[in-house]
Amino acid sequence: MVGLEKAGARTRPTYRRSGWTTFTGWAALLSAAGAVGCALWGVSPYPPLGVEAGAAALAVVFAGAWIVASRRAPEHVGLAPVGGRGPAWVVAWLVPLATLACFDLGFMVSPEYGRETERLEAAGYGRYSVTVVRLAGDPVRGDNASDEPVFFHTDLVLSLPYADGPREVTVPGMYTRYEPPTAGSRIDVYFAPRDPRPDSPVLEDGRRWGVGVIGTRLLIVTLMPVVFAGALLTGVLRYEMPRGIRRFSPAVHLPALGILLLGLLLLLPTVLGWDVTSVPVRVAAFLSCVTPGAALAWAWRSA
Repeated sequence: MVGLEKAGARTRPTYRRSGWTTFTGWAALLSAAGAVGCALWGVSPYPPLGVEAGAAALAVVFAGAWIVASRRAPEHVGLAPVGGRGPAWVVAWLVPLATLACFDLGFMVSPEYGRETERLEAAGYGRYSVTVVRLAGDPVRGDNASDEPVFFHTDLVLSLPYADGPREVTVPGMYTRYEPPTAGSRIDVYFAPRDPRPDSPVLEDGRRWGVGVIGTRLLIVTLMPVVFAGALLTGVLRYEMPRGIRRFSPAVHLPALGILLLGLLLLLPTVLGWDVTSVPVRVAAFLSCVTPGAALAWAWRSA
C-alpha cells in the first residue's frame, strides 16, 4: 500500500510558472506581432527591412528568455491553470497574418527599384497629358482581332513641361487607337516633372509596382482567407487549446521554435535585399509561408 501511495505521488502533474515566464512569453508574442504588423504595413518600403528584422530578432531573444525563465521558475504541483484567452487570440490571428506576410514578401521589390520609386515619387512622378511635337518615324499599324479597335505604334517627339524648363524627348512605340498621332495632338505619358536627370524615365505605361508588402496589390486579394483562418482559429483555440501548450516543454516547444527559425532563415535573403528578384529567393520566401502553421500544428499535436 505504501508503495502504491508513493507511486501515485510521483505521477502527480507539475508545472513551472513565474512572473518572468509571463513577461517573456507575452514579450515574445507581441514582438512577433510587431514584426508581422510592420511587414504588412510596409514600415520599411524596400529591403533591407531593418525595423521588421529588429522586431523579429527581439521576438527570438524573448523566446529564448522564456525558455530560460521556464526552466528556472518554481515548480507547482497540479494541473497548469488554463489562464486567460489573450494568448489564444494573439496566436489565432498571428499565425494567418504571419503566413500572409511571408507570402507577400515573396513579391518584394529590389532595393534598387525601391530607391528609384522613392526618387521618382518625390519628383512628382505620375501620368500627364503632353503635346506631340512631331513624329520620329512612320506609324506602324498593329495586328488586331476583328472585334478590337485599330491601333498604331509610333515613335514620337514629345514636349515635356519639366520644372527646370520644357524638354523634347523621343519616346519609341507610343500606342494610339483608331488614328495615328499627329503633331500638336495630346497624349498621356508617365514622367517626373521635378526630376533633374537628363535620362529620367518617360514611359507610355509607367505604372510602378508599389514598394513594401502593402504595395504589392495582393494584400486585398489575400486578406479574405486570412480573416477566415483567423476567425476559425480563434474559435478553436479559445475552447480547445491544449493545456500544456502554454507551459514550456522541450518536446513541444523546441521543435516548434525550430520550425519558426527555419522560416526566418528562408526570409533572410529577402529581408537583407540579397538578389530579391531571383527565383531561388522568391521560392524561399514562399516556402516560409508554411512555417507559422506548421509550428502551431506541431505544438498542438504534441502538447
